[in-house]
Amino acid sequence: MNKKQAEKRIKELRAILDYHAKKYYDEDSPEISDFEYDMLMNELKNLEREFPEFITKDSLTQKVGGNVKEGFEKVEHEVPLQSLQDVFSYDELRDFDMRVRKEVTPKYVVETKIDGLSVALEYKSGIFVRGATRGNGQVGEDITENLKTIKTIPQKLKENIDIIVRGEVFISTKDFELLNEEQEILGEKTFANARNAAAGSLRQLDSKMTAKRPLDIYIFNIQRLTGNTFNSHYEQLLYLEKLGFNVNPQKKLCHGIEEAIKEVEEIGKRRPNLTFGTDGAGGLCPGACVLHRRLPGFHPAESGHFGAPDSGQPPGDRGPQLRHGGFRASGL
Repeated sequence: MNKKQAEKRIKELRAILDYHAKKYYDEDSPEISDFEYDMLMNELKNLEREFPEFITKDSLTQKVGGNVKEGFEKVEHEVPLQSLQDVFSYDELRDFDMRVRKEVTPKYVVETKIDGLSVALEYKSGIFVRGATRGNGQVGEDITENLKTIKTIPQKLKENIDIIVRGEVFISTKDFELLNEEQEILGEKTFANARNAAAGSLRQLDSKMTAKRPLDIYIFNIQRLTGNTFNSHYEQLLYLEKLGFNVNPQKKLCHGIEEAIKEVEEIGKRRPNLTFGTDGAGGLCPGACVLHRRLPGFHPAESGHFGAPDSGQPPGDRGPQLRHGGFRASGL
């Protein structure tokens, strides 16, 4: 492909991705699968890597999709809620592991990636004071009152600390089926999937509407915490549970990349029986807070989430897919 052809295709891909990002992030009504979107994004990334002169600041490869909905207050995230890198083969994971091992000897936490809406929760002296959507990663929507209706979000923690955490709001598979049955009985439009239902419910201007929806949440990361340090992401997860947060029970500490890959494959097999939707069977992220600080030149955008493509085929058929979320390097 020559420069002229590349420039034309890059513009086409940006227009397509901008359209589908708006449908997904702003309207909660996607028209293509996550896997199809990721394939388009990967093509754009590869072209921009080959022809860097065509990279622009407004490209979705340089930012996160999503805008603040009219009617909500804007919230600037103290710590950006970043999107993470996709990877499409086990060999890429092994290469990643080799890079990490030049600095530390990692362990990995393999988790299922919940298919929901990412949010940040802020606590002051142990009291829940504000919650916001991810938005574009830098600025989100203040949805505090809506989040207060979710029973699994503690209004007061077991320790009087200042902390910001990140989690994923979702609707379980069973509750989603019941919700759609209720929508049909009422003669209202049914939801395409549980992720759309959760996102749409959480971004209601009237919190009474949100309270009627069976929303749940798993907290998966500490964004900011003063006066406490951790040696690993796994320690973070255990501490989050101790504070009273709802943490994904589908997590395993693995002592090496091969054990982690094996666990991802096992999650792929268990996926049809999970009680919640996933947009990846598992994931990989050098997410230990210490690891982020110690690796020279490491950037969080290099993190990612690993799982089976949405085609329903197991990882071995089409290769794994790394997607934003948590297969987090945790031990040092």
